[in-house]
Amino acid sequence: MSHLDSTGKDLPVRPLSEAEQRLVRHIDEHWNRARALSELRDGLQTAVEIELATVPLYLFAYYSINRTPEGFPETELSRFAGQAGGIMMSVAVEEMLHLSLSSNMLFSLGVQPQLYLRSPSPYPTDLPGHARLGPDRKPMALPLAKFSREQLWQFLEIEYPASADAPPELNNWQTIGQIYSFLRCIISSKHITDDDFKSGRAPAQIQPSNYSPNNIDSVYPTAVFNYGCPVPAPAGGSAATTAAYASRGDSHAGRSALMTIASRKNALQAIQTIDAEGEGFGPEKFDDESDHELSHYYKFLTLQSQLVGYDPHDEKLRNLPPPPPPAARQFGPDELAKIMFNFPDNPVAAAYPPGRRELADIVSGLYQYMLIMTESIFLIEPSQQKLYFNQTLHRSMIWILDKVIQAMRKLSLNGADGYPGTLQLAPTFENINLGPRNQAFATLVAMCKGMDAKYSGESWYSSDAKYFVDMVPTLPDVSGLWQAQPDQPTLGKPGCDVSKYQGIPKFPATPPAPGDLLAGEVRHACMGLNQCKGQGRTRDNGCAGQGYCSTALEFNFADPAAPLVSDHTCRVQNACAGQGGCGLYGTGHEQETPGANACATQGCCATPINAERFSTDGHNRGKSVWLRAREVFTEQTWPELRKKNASLSAQPPEPPHPELFQYGPTIEWIQEYSGHGMTACGASGMSGAGSCS
Repeated sequence: MSHLDSTGKDLPVRPLSEAEQRLVRHIDEHWNRARALSELRDGLQTAVEIELATVPLYLFAYYSINRTPEGFPETELSRFAGQAGGIMMSVAVEEMLHLSLSSNMLFSLGVQPQLYLRSPSPYPTDLPGHARLGPDRKPMALPLAKFSREQLWQFLEIEYPASADAPPELNNWQTIGQIYSFLRCIISSKHITDDDFKSGRAPAQIQPSNYSPNNIDSVYPTAVFNYGCPVPAPAGGSAATTAAYASRGDSHAGRSALMTIASRKNALQAIQTIDAEGEGFGPEKFDDESDHELSHYYKFLTLQSQLVGYDPHDEKLRNLPPPPPPAARQFGPDELAKIMFNFPDNPVAAAYPPGRRELADIVSGLYQYMLIMTESIFLIEPSQQKLYFNQTLHRSMIWILDKVIQAMRKLSLNGADGYPGTLQLAPTFENINLGPRNQAFATLVAMCKGMDAKYSGESWYSSDAKYFVDMVPTLPDVSGLWQAQPDQPTLGKPGCDVSKYQGIPKFPATPPAPGDLLAGEVRHACMGLNQCKGQGRTRDNGCAGQGYCSTALEFNFADPAAPLVSDHTCRVQNACAGQGGCGLYGTGHEQETPGANACATQGCCATPINAERFSTDGHNRGKSVWLRAREVFTEQTWPELRKKNASLSAQPPEPPHPELFQYGPTIEWIQEYSGHGMTACGASGMSGAGSCS
């Protein structure tokens, strides 16, 4: 069998090893078709639960890192924090990809994947079907713990590479690769046919358009950069010029990383992607065949090699692949403590003090509801899946869960039973039972209302966490599908001379209200993308393409009939078509057409599009978002305007004040001169605007 990579070159699907060939012969001779199908379905559900089990572990470590500590990005320690956070997030994102691939395979066989209440809490925990691993021959007993050299050992055991002759295993595995090897053998046997993977139709599976390998949270700086430096800048120095992308876009075996399954070949391609991105292929090929993106195993080794105490000759380490040497600059425990939130190990909400306990339960409940919403994707009309995906999973993960946890970790646990010292509140990722799936949303909403009723008057809650708890009930209620069954840190002032903006209109705090719109006026995402004269917040422009900044609106999920008159800070927050900012989140295709989204909640990130922002995926990766938006305006919007008005010139005029805004509105103009302020989603500190961290 073979597949086409991103260049169109035909590459082989990895052949079966000798151990796999022996098992295939055994299955052919001693199993019947019914057993093969049953074992394959059960094995894929186990794989789903193993992939699911890794997500809380990696997210907990990720949230324990302060990615933009004091000194960022000037000091080596602060840049290591950015790197550690970026790599941890890249692994978590790929684990979600692997979870989706395993779920698609299971659904293609006609089985609904089970995620709700399947996390392996309480911690420390083992993984489903795991035997014993390594020289100590002990169970994993994986702790929920903050980022450290010791916790990286635990992660290395999860992603431990299988040897070339490792026997395929399902219920007594030592490496995750053995599980997928076992599944490869069943799929390769004579009992399984292409038609078996057509029971759950491909259009109802999780679609490739819902996955992007990189986002603003998986990017990290490799050198010092200037927050206020536009992309591109004549002398360099922007965040984009220092950005490292933790994941490659071609590290997959099929035509796309997140693929639908309709044949044996598709299933084998999906497994190969999981193998290569996770533990690697083994001694000869420990990485993907496309371009050697680091496997999860080697990513963790790379981080560990930068910590004091790392020894590449430690007996726990395999020599395949060869571990990296100790880094020239290593960070000790005292330095690491400066970039960490002091999370407790294996926390449980029941031991938290009142208030903190309920908040942690809401976070766990939200996580469980996210799993229900993931299961619900397979019940959604395919034509509505993209909209559903944005309004549920992207909104809950990027906007709500992420921000609630960031609010939590500002709170102290000092004095709580069993938690001495100055520990900080951490998520517990417990299996909060929200009841049957058709009642789960109501249960979660009741938890949020109870929290508000009891603690709204207390400063620790109302100062930050309350806003995001109040957002939880605005998520879609999927119960009907199962009836049959404000203090945010800023990046600081760029320190630039803003006198050059004298005489230029200041950026008003709000765009024109709906009642003030001109006839036929179209809202737009940023400076220079307006379709008519007098459009833009200042109304001080004489032509299309010369407006001063956006007129975008934030969607009011609590009252969809009354959108807020303001810019939006994040993906899926836009209220209308054409208002997506792009560059922080979203698929490669979406990031290639900033401001071109078709409807509300399908936009890709904050407005306005500040000049310092760069795309994190797609053909525009590492390049200016605003310049790409202006290209789209010139190539697509302007010709349509000329059809309506023949007097327009062949090309649009330059944007306003090109001597200052040739790369779009600068953050110094928006924040320092206009005093408007701006926040964008993401925690890497590389968006130009103040990040939600």
